[in-house]
Amino acid sequence: MGRVKYQGTVLGVIAMTFVVGVAVATSVPAASLAAPDSFDNVEIDAFAGSAQSFDAGDAAGASVSRDGYVVHTPTPTPTPKPVSSGSEGGYGGAQCQAGADAVAESVAFSPVYPDGNRMSDPFGPRAEGFHKGMDMLNSPGVPVHAIADGVVIAASGNGGTGGVYTSIAHKVGGQAVCSMYMHFQDGSLTVGVGSIVTAGQVIGLTGRTGNATTEHTHFEMYGADGVRYDPIPFMTEHGIAP
Repeated sequence: MGRVKYQGTVLGVIAMTFVVGVAVATSVPAASLAAPDSFDNVEIDAFAGSAQSFDAGDAAGASVSRDGYVVHTPTPTPTPKPVSSGSEGGYGGAQCQAGADAVAESVAFSPVYPDGNRMSDPFGPRAEGFHKGMDMLNSPGVPVHAIADGVVIAASGNGGTGGVYTSIAHKVGGQAVCSMYMHFQDGSLTVGVGSIVTAGQVIGLTGRTGNATTEHTHFEMYGADGVRYDPIPFMTEHGIAP
């Protein structure tokens, strides 16, 4: 009988020891049982009350390369400068010369309408008086192009017989040459006084503002003396005749 009681006591101690071991194993994190040497390469830089941050160094953010594809950040397109209501600048000989003096020599040229147009009244006398330019007929809204590099010296958002117009000074062969475009659609002029333009740049849309009975561009050319002349010889010489 005494032997049975002793064995029961021993078994009870062993069982209690097993239970305590299981409890310790399940309640203490595994990391806390690791050897101290396993933390030698760990650095913690977080301080009480400080904000955590990530420093990307000099990593560039302009493009991302993945699986052979490169994604570039788009370059914003400059917004054209619309002319305000009313007239700005001037389109006489003095303004033409001053504008030409401020720009480089023009080496490229473009037709007013690269895709063609219909001719109406040419330069010269007509029943209602002397016509100082030539009329190029086209459909409403067709883009109008600058004939050469230059600077805008005059522009109007609304007015007078020319309607919405602009004038551009160029330097050609060292001489001041100015081109003038009239009757654009309301609100379509994309340049203002001081705008630098390039040959072939769209400067507005074909309209019938001002003294016009149909959609067209009234086109004039003049120099430092302000006198208008027939544009056809100049345009023919530079390969941009309508």
